Amino acid sequence: MSKNFIVGKYELDDFQMKLLNTDQNSLVIAGAGSGKTLTILGKINYLIENKKCMPEEILVISFTNASVNDIKTKIKKNVNVYTFHKLAISLLKKANYEYTLCSSNLLQYIVEEFLKTCDKKYQKTILKFLNISNTYNHFLNSNNYSSFCNLIITFINLYKTNNLSINNTINKKFTNLEKQILTIIFKIYYNYIIEKQSTQKFDFDDLIIYATKNIKNIKLNYKYIIIDEFQDTSLIRLELISEIQRITNSKIIVVGDDFQSIYRFSGCNLNIFLNFENLFKNVNKIKLVNTYRNSLELINIASSFIQKNPLQIKKNLISNKKCNSPLIFVPFSSGIKTLKKILNYLISITNDIMILSRNNKDIYKYIDNDFQYNGNIIIYQNINIKYYTVHRSKGLESEYVIVLNCNNELLGFPNKIENNILIEKLLPNNEMKYAEERRLFYVAITRCKEKTFLMYNKNIPSPFIKEIKKIVKKQLSKINYFH
Repeated sequence: MSKNFIVGKYELDDFQMKLLNTDQNSLVIAGAGSGKTLTILGKINYLIENKKCMPEEILVISFTNASVNDIKTKIKKNVNVYTFHKLAISLLKKANYEYTLCSSNLLQYIVEEFLKTCDKKYQKTILKFLNISNTYNHFLNSNNYSSFCNLIITFINLYKTNNLSINNTINKKFTNLEKQILTIIFKIYYNYIIEKQSTQKFDFDDLIIYATKNIKNIKLNYKYIIIDEFQDTSLIRLELISEIQRITNSKIIVVGDDFQSIYRFSGCNLNIFLNFENLFKNVNKIKLVNTYRNSLELINIASSFIQKNPLQIKKNLISNKKCNSPLIFVPFSSGIKTLKKILNYLISITNDIMILSRNNKDIYKYIDNDFQYNGNIIIYQNINIKYYTVHRSKGLESEYVIVLNCNNELLGFPNKIENNILIEKLLPNNEMKYAEERRLFYVAITRCKEKTFLMYNKNIPSPFIKEIKKIVKKQLSKINYFH
């Protein structure tokens, strides 16, 4: 094989080439803008063109429908590319397993039905757990009721995605009152299971669980399994992939960036990525260290910030791009006036602008009648500006990025709303405080190809702003403000 390998109009770099030259199980540790998708496409093309692998012998799994469609469009070959749920549906179909999907609101309905009709002893337990002195009827018509419903739904979803059992959950260090609440939650969960079984219906997690159980009834000929965004894998997804690999003896190749693991609340377990070498045999570890999006200055700042968390994998990312002031600090007294001032400046030099917020409703504090807001687009001065929460921006990029609401407040950045104690005890939690918020902030500041503007109320700057200012001062000797 020649040293150079071209995918589309791009040539793979030396680090990306390392994946092509190995036929082992592989852990590919990427960085922001390091060409993960290009590397995956390169491996697929190499397997087909050089290893003479048939397209149907390759299984590719990505995290979202959008990323699946992106890979399918770029491959232009008959390779199986799925999300985990679409893969599970495909497997169940091959196993001739009959089911129908239940309503996405079924669990919500079961929770509310139980809470509205439960015995007085359960009512007392709930009021005591929530530290509510009013009557139960008053609770049913309060914000506490909807919050408690969400807590139960979140707990059940996390319980399923982590494939836990009642015994190993109850045996965790819960207080007696917490155990009484867990008894209520598991009664609701049992009602949910009975309702689904009586109508032969599955929820999305059932698809993965039952596909795993039925793998033995399916003939599969996969030789390679390639998984993107592996840092966002849950335990039930891991078990499905492990079972496919066990019966096919296929090579497994996972690609991900532990710096960008931001979906713990939905059951994703970063420890799976961090411990991949212990979960699979003969693993070749490859680091993609070139970043093609950010400047070296920004990458150095962002890397110093994220690696304050000792559990993150140490990386020395490099870039050929240069920018002496990649982060612009924007203290303000009026968010609306200041955002307009930034946009007036930026639209004079580019039309590639992205606004990011920690919370979806943050934008309303920064716009007035001079703006039109329509979903993911904000129109200002007849210019379309992209708008996303940071969670939804992962994988996206723009020349210039504006991050709103970097304030030291409950719904600031970091968001300081803490998980209920039941959730915290259910999930593995061996990280520093605000670890996931730190990763989310890393995602936010690395969306830019040129510069990121960090907006914060000058009276209540986020602790992240204070921390990253120190890093900037140390590395660049100068903090750049927008005036």
